[in-house]
Amino acid sequence: MEPGDPLRYRLRFFILTLLAVKPSHGYELSKRIEEITGGMIRASPGSMYPLLREMREEGLIEEDLIVESGRAKKVYKLTRRGIEVAAQSLEVAERIMAKMLGLVAEARRRLGEAASGEGGPCPSRELVEGLEYLAKAIGEYLELVKAREKECGG
Repeated sequence: MEPGDPLRYRLRFFILTLLAVKPSHGYELSKRIEEITGGMIRASPGSMYPLLREMREEGLIEEDLIVESGRAKKVYKLTRRGIEVAAQSLEVAERIMAKMLGLVAEARRRLGEAASGEGGPCPSRELVEGLEYLAKAIGEYLELVKAREKECGG
């Protein structure tokens, strides 16, 4: 992967994260990435499949061939190495998101102070939906962390 290609890094992160949740075929991964990003990132077959092949060659993912509705499909899943890399990527993402959430909250507070009117600027529908999605994701993640804590005797 070329160091200056941010789209490939984002796609790689999404693929690792989505495959950590469940094995998926390439089209499903593309659609989920588009859904999660609100269409801001669209993974074309020309970018998705070469990246999946590269990740397979790196030993991060493996594929199984399944027949679904009479059609053969490759279903991708993480290897042991892929699980380790995904876990590291998620740790970095969590740190970045925590900082970004703090920054967003501070920016919103300052915008509210600077805007005329009692409550500051009205939040956009996209912001509300994004925060709802984030709150749901954080809640789901918290449940996973709590379950893992119990497994570890905490």
